Amino acid sequence: MTAASIMTTKVLSISVSGTMYDAFKLVQEARVRQIPVLDEQKRVVGIITPRSLVKAILPSYITEGLLSDVKFAPELPDFVRHIDSLASKKVSDLLEKDFAAVSPETSVMEVSTLMINLKKHVESVLVVDDKRVLLGIISPWDVFKRLWDYSEKARK
Repeated sequence: MTAASIMTTKVLSISVSGTMYDAFKLVQEARVRQIPVLDEQKRVVGIITPRSLVKAILPSYITEGLLSDVKFAPELPDFVRHIDSLASKKVSDLLEKDFAAVSPETSVMEVSTLMINLKKHVESVLVVDDKRVLLGIISPWDVFKRLWDYSEKARK
């Protein structure tokens, strides 16, 4: 079984020239684990995740671990003001460049291993061609569903 056989091909993405407001809207409406960020040639240059969005609105003294007790951090209104200032920034300013990507020929076992790697948290795996053009995306549910279907057929 290969990545191509289990990937979802209808993938929401955002242009590298888009704004963070566009990314906020996509995450809010689609509730996806990650949004691939594409350049003009549809090549993946990074991802935006809900986690990266939360990290972007928190002050650096929290994200860098400089404040050991967050009880003394500012309250929600300060974060709302920070979100407002982020909305006009370019996606390129906040995208994550470290993401999991595989070729269509990669085995499902390799994809699964990426998802359970304890050193790096991976929500989904992108499937790209040799030029990094986005072909699809694989979530843990895609893997589990395909293996479940295979198991069901084997029992019959």
